[in-house]
Amino acid sequence: MHLTITLTTTLLSTLLSTSHALPQTVVNPGGITNWTVTNFELGCSPGGCTYNFNINGPASADVGPAFSTYCSGTDVQQKLVPCGDQNVKANLVPTTEDGLVLVVNRYGAGINGNHGIMSGNATAAPAGEPAYPSFVIPAKFYGDIATDGKK
Repeated sequence: MHLTITLTTTLLSTLLSTSHALPQTVVNPGGITNWTVTNFELGCSPGGCTYNFNINGPASADVGPAFSTYCSGTDVQQKLVPCGDQNVKANLVPTTEDGLVLVVNRYGAGINGNHGIMSGNATAAPAGEPAYPSFVIPAKFYGDIATDGKK
């Protein structure tokens, strides 16, 4: 029984990852998913920085359908702030090494019905440099969220 499950899982993984497979409409569970940030705008003063941007990403077996939303906030908030799509939250984090790092989380129901979280981050503005107007955030699935005592 264990061999059958392992063989089936291995075969399925191989089929999904081969370049000859049919085009996928859903990103493989647990894989890196690229989210695209566009129109990133940054305004900074001695009191902090404000930001706004558009972000979109493909469907994910872990957290649901493709998404596209608008986000805005400040680094002074020091927490993830909901975007237009309430299942997406963002935060701009100042670091001494990398400058300003944009952190984005996405929450949603996967194909298994469980609610999960994906998260990723990327440098939005290198230290002492202007912000990038667009960039890619590599996001990864971090697991299912326990709700109501269930996982």
